[in-house]
Amino acid sequence: MYIVDFNDSCIDELGESLDSGPIIKLKEENDGIHEVFSIKKQLIARNGGYSFHIYAKEHPPPHFHVKYGEEENSFSLLDASPLHPNNGLRKYFKNIKKWHSKNKEKLVTAWNSSRPTNCPVGTYDC
Repeated sequence: MYIVDFNDSCIDELGESLDSGPIIKLKEENDGIHEVFSIKKQLIARNGGYSFHIYAKEHPPPHFHVKYGEEENSFSLLDASPLHPNNGLRKYFKNIKKWHSKNKEKLVTAWNSSRPTNCPVGTYDC
């Protein structure tokens, strides 16, 4: 199994973005300079943390999984759109989209390097 090296700063960036609270508007949706975040009231407790996964034997379309606390969802490699828009992490969709835009190449490399020969979904081209 080949593992793509997501360095600590890359991984920490997703955690920091999620910890900042959900993005209400991305720069391109706002004034092109600023993002609008919702304001968290108070962090009472956190169960788990966050993680993201790309599994070897997957179904179409090419995607990655994100889990944060008790919520999780799957997101398209193409544009980070949620595969299950009514499932978990709804308030973090824009955080994940922003993180994806900076790390898409690494995600695609991880996807392509983990395809077994019998996988129903082949490699993905950016």
